[in-house]
Parts: sequence; C-alpha cells; structure tokens
Amino acid sequence: MYPDFVVMYQKLLSQSGFSMERLASFCAVADAGSIVGVAPRDLGRQSLISRQIRELESFFGVELVRRKGRGLEVTETGRELAAVGREGFKGLSDFAARCECAPWSVRIVASNSISNWLLLPMLKRVADKMPDVRFEIFHEQTRDMIRMTREGTYDIAFVDQESLDDRFGKLPLGKVGFSLVLPKGLVSRVPPDLATALSKAPLALPLGGRLRSRIDEIADQAGVTMQVSVGCSSYLQGSQLAESGMCAAALPDLALASLDKKRFHLFPLPYCYELALAWNARNADTRPALARLIGELGEAAVVTV
Repeated sequence: MYPDFVVMYQKLLSQSGFSMERLASFCAVADAGSIVGVAPRDLGRQSLISRQIRELESFFGVELVRRKGRGLEVTETGRELAAVGREGFKGLSDFAARCECAPWSVRIVASNSISNWLLLPMLKRVADKMPDVRFEIFHEQTRDMIRMTREGTYDIAFVDQESLDDRFGKLPLGKVGFSLVLPKGLVSRVPPDLATALSKAPLALPLGGRLRSRIDEIADQAGVTMQVSVGCSSYLQGSQLAESGMCAAALPDLALASLDKKRFHLFPLPYCYELALAWNARNADTRPALARLIGELGEAAVVTV
C-alpha cells in the first residue's frame, strides 16, 4: 500500500491537463498581469501559454482568468492557485539552491520609511549571519503588502500588526511612535506644547491617513490654525523638508536617529502603531531557510522607543 499522499500525487499527475510546466506558466502570468508580459513579441509562446491556462481551467473546472479590456484579469480562484504554485516553486528553488551551495532569494516588502530607518540599517547584521541569502526589497501600500504577501508574491512584510488576520504568521517588533520635528530656526522661542507648535511654523504633513487625522483633531480641539505648506506622500519627504529647515514635519521616531537633534525641537505625538513581521504561514512551513531568516530579522529589527 502506498501512503495516502503518494496516491494523491499519482492521481493528480496521471490526469491530462495538469503539469508543473502549465502551473509555472500560469504563475508567471499571474505575476506579470498578462500573457504578453510573460512572452513579449513571441506569438508562439503566447499561444502556448493561453492554451495551457485553458487546460488548467478544464482540469480544475474553474475560471482562472477573465477578459478585461484588451488584457486578462486573474480571478479570486486563480490568485489562490497562483499562491499555491508559488509556495511549491519557491520551496523547490530553495532546495535546489542548497544542493548547489548557491544563494537563495527572499522578497521583503515594507513602507519606504520602515525600509529606510529600520530594515536597511540592520540588513548587514542579518546578511552576515545568513550569507547565502540574496535580498530583494520592495515597497507598497499596506493593503497591497497584505494581499501580495498572503498570495506569495512577497515572502516577508513589515506591516501594522492590526491589519493582519489568522492566515499570517506574525512576529511583533514593537510600537512605532511619532513626533513633530520643528527646526529651531523657524521659531524665536520654544513653543510650550504641541498644539502651540502646530500653529507657529509651516508644516509638512501626510496627505491623509490616521496620523494626519489625529493631528487635525489636536489642532481642532486646541482651537489653533495650522499652516500646512506641504502635503507629503511619504515620511522621507517630510524628513528632507525638516532637515532643510523649510518646515516642521510629523515623522516616525525611527527617523530621529538620523537627525541632528540639536537643530530641532521635538514634540511627541499621541499616536503609535504596533509593527510586526508577517508572512504566509504555509510558505514558511515548506521553506525552512525562510523560517530561519524570519527569526534573524525578528531579533535584529526589534523597535526600541
């Protein structure tokens, strides 16, 4: 008697319409967003991939892609299959790399501010412990980080823990606080409190989001008028404007280590969030090297407030 999983694999691979090549082609299309993106200027390859996707759809009895304008849109079921495929191929790729004593790749996603002030400064320590890893660093909005990590496009994400559900493995790193950073050259004397500071200098503030809403509430409750000179889409922009002396800026406390604090008045903001490492739990189960890397990142990236 064969074990149940052997019978399952034999049944799966003995039927026509499914193969690792077909699955790899579909995963490539899901990643690229189109067949043309996988095989530009190769009509023969495009035709083959299109047929392979139809064969997978017939095999599973589900719709994996649908037409959208001149292109294709991967369905929810298709994204689920692509996630399963990515997990398997990444595990096999890791195994092949270990057999060849070659580097293996990990894709990490974080906001620009977390990358700049937390991830990149400590990456050498992690790389020294795991010299066989080749890092690929990306940035996305939180919603996209969550979705693309769940689907296996990214291996590890640095995200707000509150945004994670039970489908993720997670490792809390600590609270990320925020401060108003006010260049001393913009005021003649130290403002007595945060509300006064918000009214005494031109400001570089986020264009939206929870922190901006909290700052607006503080100003409204204190009855002060803010002079928002620059709306920023990233905290890196605010940091550069504060360093130039043009504006006061709301920045994560992670940024303070890179500033010459003697040049600024600092006012803590009543806002913070819990930063966490997140990963697809099934992905780590099939990739022991990834599980080890998550542990190393967790030790190196603990936030200190």
